[in-house]
Amino acid sequence: MDDVRDGVIGVWWVSRSGRLGGYLLAVGPACGALSTWWGVLSHPDGENVDAAGIATAVALVFALFAWWVLLRVRLELTTDMIVMVNPWGTQRLPWSRVSAVTLGNWGARFHTTDGFTYTAYALSDLSAGTRQDDRFADVKRVSDAQLATRVSSTPDEPKTL
Repeated sequence: MDDVRDGVIGVWWVSRSGRLGGYLLAVGPACGALSTWWGVLSHPDGENVDAAGIATAVALVFALFAWWVLLRVRLELTTDMIVMVNPWGTQRLPWSRVSAVTLGNWGARFHTTDGFTYTAYALSDLSAGTRQDDRFADVKRVSDAQLATRVSSTPDEPKTL
């Protein structure tokens, strides 16, 4: 892996169309709030100030939602660990616990040696807005290389008959 920088092998975000949708979801209401505040400057009365305050609150809610669900979501593969930032939380999974990587409806699925499965939402069809096959192929290539390196670097266990 020639392109490893500071231990980070690769980072996958929501696709460009998903990020664009997130930015539009945040910027659209913010422009509306800015417009209402502009109206307060030309007609400074209580009703306009109230309307501008409500528009600002709505814009903040939309911006927080867009950031939380689309803009912060990512999958980060490092030499030591997998970091999955999903809307419902962040999971850190050491490579030593990973047994396989598959593609599921909600994104890349990392299967662990103890039978649990963790999903990286950044590669899902819903968050990406595009087909995930090509993006998953990159993740699978990196994951297979990491798993092969881990298997070849572990000492052979003594065999019992």
